Amino acid sequence: MEPPYAECEQLPIQKLKAPHREILIRAIANVLSTPIAKQTYAQIVDGLPLSDVARDSVSGSEEAQTLCSSFDASILLISSKPLQDYESVPPGSPAFSTRLIELVARAVHQIASWLYRQDTSRHKDDALGRWRPAEEYKRLYPATFPTTLFCHPWYKDYDQYPEGIADSVGYWAEARILGGIILFDRRDPDSPNAIYVHPSRREDLTEFLLSDTTPPQHCPLPILPSEANRQRVDPEQAIKKTGIYRDPWERRLRPLAAGDARLRDVVDLFNYISKEDYREARRRAYKKQEREWTRQAQREAGGNGQT
Repeated sequence: MEPPYAECEQLPIQKLKAPHREILIRAIANVLSTPIAKQTYAQIVDGLPLSDVARDSVSGSEEAQTLCSSFDASILLISSKPLQDYESVPPGSPAFSTRLIELVARAVHQIASWLYRQDTSRHKDDALGRWRPAEEYKRLYPATFPTTLFCHPWYKDYDQYPEGIADSVGYWAEARILGGIILFDRRDPDSPNAIYVHPSRREDLTEFLLSDTTPPQHCPLPILPSEANRQRVDPEQAIKKTGIYRDPWERRLRPLAAGDARLRDVVDLFNYISKEDYREARRRAYKKQEREWTRQAQREAGGNGQT
C-alpha cells in the first residue's frame, strides 16, 4: 500500500474555533495528567521501554512530569480531515464523542512521536544502547531495532508511515496509555464512526475526557478488555477487508511466515468471548491461509496471484 502522503496535510489544534478548541485541549490535558501517560513518556525520554529504567531515571521522569503539566496542546499538528470532521459536529451530539476520542488518540500518538524525534535517549552510548542480539535471535526483536524498541507488534510498518519510526513509537505509546490503538469503523462514511478496541467503556472515556477537573477524580486509563466488550475483529485480517482502522497506511497484511495466533493449540478465551467465537476465528484463519497459499502457488507458477 503506497503511503498517501497527499492526505496528510496537518494543521495546529489552535486553528479550531471555540468551544471545540477548548474542549479538545482540556481532554488532552486530562490524559496527560494520568500516571500511565507520565510513565510512558518518561520511558521515551529515557530511551528504553522498561518500566524499571523509567522509574530509576529521575531526570527522565522529571522531564516527563514537566511536559505533561505544561505542554501546550494547541500547537500540536493533526491531520486536517479529522480536525474538520470534529469541528463540523456540535458538542453533545452522537458523533462528537467519537471524533473527540479520535483526536485525543492522535494527540497522544503525536506527542510520543515528537518526544522520540528529540533524540534524548541516555542509553545510546552505554552498554544497553550498544547491545545487539546474536544473528540467530534477531527475528525475535522488533523490525525497528536497534533504532528503537518502542514498537507495537501489529504497528511496525514504519517504512510506510508519514513519520517513519517515530510513528511506530507513537503507536506503542498510544497502546500503553489508552489501552490499545483506537480504531474506527470506516465502512460507512455517511454515518458516525463506531469506536473499536473497547466500545463498552466509551462513555467512561468520554466523561473522563470532558471532565472540568484536571486531573479528573476517576481515570479509566488504560482501558482493558472485558466480557462486556462483545464485538471482536481479528487483527490478522486485512484492514481493507474489515474496514476497521484509523489511517489506511497503519499496517500491512502479515506474511504467512509470521504465523497466525488464531491457529495456536491453546484456546484463547481472553480475546474471544466464547469457544464458538474462537472456533469461528480459527475458521477465518484457515480460509485466509488457504487463499494465501493459493496466491503463492499461482505466483510461483507464473500466474497473476489473484483469487
